[in-house]
Amino acid sequence: MVSWKLLLISKSVWKELINGGLGMKKILKLSFAVVLSTVLLAACGSGEENASSFFAENESDWPELEVIENEIGSDFESINVENDEGNSRVILYENNGKPEYKSIYILDEQRLKIMSTGEDGEGQVYNQVIS
Repeated sequence: MVSWKLLLISKSVWKELINGGLGMKKILKLSFAVVLSTVLLAACGSGEENASSFFAENESDWPELEVIENEIGSDFESINVENDEGNSRVILYENNGKPEYKSIYILDEQRLKIMSTGEDGEGQVYNQVIS
């Protein structure tokens, strides 16, 4: 969305720059730099935004997320729901393409288990009934 706005703005700026005597090569280089910067900035923030939005979007429906965020935080590159069927919900929390934590929420018992899955992990982090 931002890229299109920049391109629309750039069109009017181009006319002014061309009429002002700035060469077409310089204008194209400048335009390319603006578009490339926009794409890179959008890509850099996407992972962080996804993890944060995962917690924000689901915390009202999934009671375990507040406890999970308090215990292990929410700073993950990706969060993958492995299972959300039957009596349990299993979620993997990953950084650098590797799972660091795994949470298992047993719906009937309202029991939450959080385990560290990394090589240097501490094993079970949390195992309690939540309300």
